[in-house]
Order: sequence, then C-alpha cells, then structure tokens
Amino acid sequence: MKRKIIEILLIFSFQLNYIFSQEVKLGVQYNYPSEYGVLIINNDSYTMKSLDGKEEIKEETVKSKIEYKNNFKWLQNLDNPKNKYLILSCSYDALEFLTLVCSRDTSENYYKNWEIYYNYHPDYKKLGRMPLLRGFDVIKADSFLTESLKNGTELKYLPSVTSISNNPWAVKNNAAQKIIYLEPYSSLHDNKIIIANGFICVDKPYLYEQNSRAKKIKISWNSGSKEFELQDTPNFQIITLPCEEDAYDGILQIEILDAYLGSKYTDIVISGIYYIE
Repeated sequence: MKRKIIEILLIFSFQLNYIFSQEVKLGVQYNYPSEYGVLIINNDSYTMKSLDGKEEIKEETVKSKIEYKNNFKWLQNLDNPKNKYLILSCSYDALEFLTLVCSRDTSENYYKNWEIYYNYHPDYKKLGRMPLLRGFDVIKADSFLTESLKNGTELKYLPSVTSISNNPWAVKNNAAQKIIYLEPYSSLHDNKIIIANGFICVDKPYLYEQNSRAKKIKISWNSGSKEFELQDTPNFQIITLPCEEDAYDGILQIEILDAYLGSKYTDIVISGIYYIE
C-alpha cells in the first residue's frame, strides 16, 4: 500500500512538472515585446533584465521555485517570499506568450493586478517587433455586477479594456442576457482570441474557486457565430474564430451560456479577453 501511494505521488509530481515544462520554457530568453526587458526562468532561479531609466541595463537573479496553488501557477521568489508572480501562458505556432501578474498599488484598480508581458520565439531577431496580447475595448454589456465598497464608492465589474490589469467582467448567473460587446484597437490577424477565465486576483487568489467561471460561450461577429466550451482554468486559452476574413476588425459579442459553479458565489467572472496584436 505504501509503495502504491509513493507511485501515485511520483506520477502526480511528474504530471505537474510536465505541465510546467509544457507551458514555461526553462533556460530560454523571454523578451518584453515593446521595450528592452528579458526574463529567464530556471529550475531554481529566475533572472530579470530591464532598463533602469538611464538607458543602462539592470539585472537581478534570485532563488525561486514554480508552485501550483489555489488553481494558479506561481513564480515564487525564495529570497523575498512577499515577491511572487502569477504565471499565465499559451503558445501559438512557434511563438510563446508568457505573462507575469503581480500586485501593484494603484488607486485606479481596486484589485491591484499588474501585468508584465513576455514572448519567446526561436527566431526572435528575425521577427523584428514582437506580437503582444492586447485587451479589447469594451463598448457595453447587457448585464454586469456592481459592489458597494467600504469607502462608499461603487465598483462596477465592467472593465473599459478586457485585460487582467482592469476589473473583471462579472455577471449574475440568472441574468437574462449575459453578453459583452467588444472592439479591437487594431485588426485580429489569424482570428485568435485568448481568454483568461474566472476571477483572477493576485492578492485574493481564493476568489477564483469561490466565484463561478464561464463554461460555454457563444462568440458572434459580422459573418456568423459559434459556440465554444472553455476549460475550468485561469490560464490562457486560445480560441480560433472560423471567420472568412483574413484580418477581422469588427465588433465581437461574447455571450455566456453555461458556467462552472463556484464554491461560494454563483456570479460568473471572466478576467481577461485578448487578441494578438
């Protein structure tokens, strides 16, 4: 019996490592897409390089580990346990998108999420400017939640842009219409949409499990619509629209049809909806 338990633990450990190795490439140079910045993640450390504001390169290497906790992957700084990053990632062809989400104190965002974007491609220098994930502009939503804060202000769960650095879109499960209307800042090439499902909050990771997550959605555009089933994970999920256009730049409608129920709340939350720019 003891041997069987050990075998199960070893298999589980291998599966987690397999997940990490699939979604986070170790030892390679992830690049910040719009200005100089580098991230290299190893088994026991990570290195960050960035400009220091004086056109000089600042480099920092710290001991670290990747752990899976509260439905999220974390890059944990072992030198300073207070410093940790939530890891979101996906791949498209040979291009790897990796986003670190950390806590940043700002009066404009109640939940303080802050995103740091990185990409990896084996022929990075040949690409020139790297693609990045960009949130949609929100036109409106047929329904969204509001919350009264302790300071007397009202928080609307309807972001102006569908990125994790903004408040998520949240809607009651029994709402008659659960539709959000989105517009890209520029054209969608390859018609790819990337979704970060559920409530993603670095300071309150338990909100993901407590709140409901979208399970089945319908995406509508000028030339048609299609239903998609989302995974119950906050990590990036890529959806391909079967559009006839090579580059789509119209208004999209996303409707929630079904949900994974939360452990405490029935409210359905989607934190991020991106396209490749």
